[in-house]
Amino acid sequence: MPRYQIRITQSFARPVDEVFARLADHDNLRSVFKVPVHRIRDGKGDVNGVGSVRRIGMGPLVVEETVTALARNRSIDYRITKGGAPLRNHRGSLRFSSTPGGSTVHWSIDYEVPLPLIGSLVRAVLNSRISSGLRGLG
Repeated sequence: MPRYQIRITQSFARPVDEVFARLADHDNLRSVFKVPVHRIRDGKGDVNGVGSVRRIGMGPLVVEETVTALARNRSIDYRITKGGAPLRNHRGSLRFSSTPGGSTVHWSIDYEVPLPLIGSLVRAVLNSRISSGLRGLG
């Protein structure tokens, strides 16, 4: 089955703790994805932490993502746990680092799709939306 990757890097003139706080809070992700995002289950010890679930999208294009790992101001890992067909094995990670002028985020997404045309379309849409949304957070 074809495997797809998305790699996005965005620099910010804000400290890493501010950028992490914005992107770790599910409620702020609406401005990144440009679609409704709602936390539907709190995480263990942190509402947006490990085990938290967010619903993204509307109508038939809704997916649920579960946070699988979180290290404050360093990383967030998640995966699609409901919906998303025909995507399979969708996993994402955000890596945060401090820079002399602020911070940088490296966002990686890996997934499989049995239909190459769909895989390329998903990659183009996600790349565009996430890149645009991250620039808007700057």
